[in-house]
Order: sequence, then structure tokens, then C-alpha cells
Amino acid sequence: MTTRTAIGLVLSIAVATLESSTVSAAAQVHDEVDASLLRQGVDAAARSADVVVRWNELAIDIVNADDQFGSFKGHRALAMMHLAMHDALNSIVRVYSRYALRGKLTAAHPIAAAAQSGRDVLAALYPGQQAPLDAELQVWLAKVPPGSLRDRGVELGRAAAAAILARRAGDGFDHEGTYQFRNEPGQYQTTPPWNGFVAQPGFRFARPFVLATPVQFRPAPPPALTSRAYAKALREVQESGAVDSTSRTADQTAYAIWWMEFAETSVNRLARQLASVHDLHLWIGARLFAQINIALFDTYIAVWDSKYEYNHWRPYTAVREADADRNPRTTPVPYWESLRPAPPHPEYVSAHAAGCAASFRIVEQTFRENRGFTMESTAAPPGMPTRTFPSFRAAALECADSRVRLGYHFRYSTDAGHRLGRRIARYTLTQALQKFDRLETDDRR
Repeated sequence: MTTRTAIGLVLSIAVATLESSTVSAAAQVHDEVDASLLRQGVDAAARSADVVVRWNELAIDIVNADDQFGSFKGHRALAMMHLAMHDALNSIVRVYSRYALRGKLTAAHPIAAAAQSGRDVLAALYPGQQAPLDAELQVWLAKVPPGSLRDRGVELGRAAAAAILARRAGDGFDHEGTYQFRNEPGQYQTTPPWNGFVAQPGFRFARPFVLATPVQFRPAPPPALTSRAYAKALREVQESGAVDSTSRTADQTAYAIWWMEFAETSVNRLARQLASVHDLHLWIGARLFAQINIALFDTYIAVWDSKYEYNHWRPYTAVREADADRNPRTTPVPYWESLRPAPPHPEYVSAHAAGCAASFRIVEQTFRENRGFTMESTAAPPGMPTRTFPSFRAAALECADSRVRLGYHFRYSTDAGHRLGRRIARYTLTQALQKFDRLETDDRR
């Protein structure tokens, strides 16, 4: 048995425990949408979320080839693509509110609409990838019978893509900004190997998808350097986040490395697997991936606002320069090194803790019961290809903890990041792509 087959079997067993928890509202969506599609002349095969799953996978492959999510271009592209797909579908049968596309409902084939919208958004944002995008589009259009439904689906997909591209024009996602280092205790200093580079300070001013402003949920400041809370957090990361730590267990070391894969790839992958094994309905799947990725984008804006607003130093600097913090409870360790080099931006709050909290909370909303599941990581160390969790929230909490074990963050930063991500996910779930009381459709064929 191959590793991938084994993983699939483990996932199948884990997801099977979710079957009994599928909410009745989802079942109602299945039935009502399928009935509407049948009246339009679309067969039941069009109900599967496979088209959304495949375009999510392709989009992430394209982003990884471009910059491996090293900028926020890929996060924005995923959110925009999935919003276009969601809007296209909900312009055929309106189950959830649309984000950018306006106008009357249209009887059209959902596969054609979803595939065309995905292709057009990605082609606009990654013009060098037009050939593989066109090839993928043809795969999906070949599954749709020729005729007016397919033609209108293509037109609708183009309109949905154009609408989201227009709405997000000039949103400031690529604003580099400026940054000036400050030498006071507690202020962020460059850490190896970055030599003065800081990651896109201007992103904090980008326009969110759902949040009213980047500062809407800005966390309270980190503890004062002279406080007991600060000293306690410093001692913890000094001991358990050091490269030569004697207090960090072998399992903690392994999962610290395992969680180094970004949430935007790991949680999207998990959502694809769950959607496929759970046979998620196309409309529900489209909304799921849209909400995951707009929540991630908005969460990172809010995180960047906090990071550059508070400009808090990393443990690497704090431990080495503890004699400057005026706290009698801390002791400097001049040659302290973290388990892995920290990223090139201020410490507070933890982006990874926030991203995991937000994305897992969205997944949790679709697969309601917090039963066990197994997931993969491309950063997995030898001997730990997967990890199994009792709930989505447990996974998010371990994700947050991993950043302390790596020596990247203080505990108060991962706690605040986790809370921030949860708050933004809840806001996304209550404000974006809301379900209507009844379905609307244009039943002409």
C-alpha cells in the first residue's frame, strides 16, 4: 500500500465519523438546488464540488510556482477566484448572497460557469499561465453538453470574473510601504538571515474583503516589558524555543517543524480532501472555499496591522538583550538561537496562529461535529507524514503552540493571534455570502 493510499484510507475513516453530523440545512440545499437544476435541464452530475476542488488545487499549484505564497498576491488570487465561482453559481440558483456580481439570475450550466470564472480570474492575475488554464477549462467544458445552457454558463463565468476583478482593482494588496528600524528595548530588530529586510509593511493598509477596516479587531498591546506576564512568556520561549532546548519534547520538536507549512496550503488541501470524501455539494463547496480564503486574506491584513503598529521584538532579540528590558525577572542569554530562523517581520501577533484559527473555524462551520481527522503537511519531518486531531479547534491550537516551540513567538502573541483569527472567521461567517430564506432561480431552459 502506498503512503498516499494509506493517507486516503485514514482520511476516509476519519471523515466517516462526520457523516451523521451533516446538518439538515445542507441536505435541504442539496435537494432544492438539484430540483432547480433538473427543471433547467441540468443532470445530477453537476451537483458535485469536484470542479471547485480541482480549480483550488490548480490555483495553489500556480501560486506555488510563482512565489510560494511569499507575497499576498496568491492569497488574494485564491479569494477572488473562489468568490467569482461562488457568484457565478449563485447567479444560477441563488442560495447565498453574492459578493461582486449583480444582475438577474440566469439559467445556465453550473460546471461551465464555475470553470470559466475560475479560469478568467487566474488568467488575469497570472497571464503567463494561460496555456494550462485554458487546458483545464477545456477539460471541464467537455463534461457539459453543447447548447444554450453551456453557452450561458460560459458567459456567466466571464461576467462573474469581470465583476470581482473590477471590485478588487486598486485594493492596495501590493503596496510595499516603508519601514524604519528603532533601537529602543522591545522594538523589532532584524534577525538572521534577513539583514534588514522586512516583509511588506504596506500590506496593513490593503482593503479587506469583508472587514470594514484593517483595525476593526486590532488586539490589545503586548504586555509591558517590566511585567510578570512578559517575564513568564520570555522564560517559556527561552527554554522551549531554543535550538538546543532540553525542555522541548521530541514530539513538540517534530510538530513545530510539521506546522511550518502555511495554512493557505495545508488547510485548503484538507478542505479539498474533506469535500471529496464527504461528497460536498457544489454550492456548499464553493461557499466553503470562498470563505476560507477571504477569511485568510483579511486575517493577514489584520495581523500585519498589529505587527507594524506594535513593532514588537522577536524572542531572538529579546532573550539576547534581556538586560535592557528593565525586568528583574529576566536573564539574558547572549548566544541564544531559536529552533528555526524567524520570519522577517515584527513579532506580535502570530500570523500562523491567526491564519490557522481563522481557516479551521471556517472548515468547522461546514463539517459541524468536532470529530477526529487526519491531515498532511509538506513540511513534515521524517516519521511524521500526518497528524491526527480530535477537532478542528485542537489542530488550530497546536498550530499556535508550534510557533512557541520554534522560538518564533511569545505565548501571548500566539494566544492573541488565535483569538484574532477566530474573531475574523466568525465575522466572515455572519457577514459574507449569507444564506437566503428561500432559493431563487430562473427555470427557463
